[in-house]
Amino acid sequence: MSTISSEQAEEIMQLFTDRFIRKDYEAMLDLFDEEVIFEFPYAPKPYPKQLEGKAALKQHLDLLENVLVITSFTTPIVHVSADSPVFFTQFEASGTILAEGKPYEQQYISVVEVKDGKIVRYQDYWNPLAL
Repeated sequence: MSTISSEQAEEIMQLFTDRFIRKDYEAMLDLFDEEVIFEFPYAPKPYPKQLEGKAALKQHLDLLENVLVITSFTTPIVHVSADSPVFFTQFEASGTILAEGKPYEQQYISVVEVKDGKIVRYQDYWNPLAL
């Protein structure tokens, strides 16, 4: 089993947040394996609880542009699991919910699994009440 270092995990999350803010989704998607599983365990209907594959993630990002705009992320705090390719990260986002024009303030905890330098599983725990 491969492992991931704190430095590698921090770099992945810095690239993830920077590319998301710039809306450079193609570059952001380069961080993911073609068969990535992206999960949203707390997502309310009509939002999906799971996306399978990079194409589904890209489609979700395109739809998200009509729901909210995230203008900033805090620097992710990363915790690497011992002897494992998994890390946990905590960060916050600020932006605007487009339909109402109200502020979007969100706290995230994510569980990320990496294989061969690519994210193969991303569990995104966020508060649906912020929507």
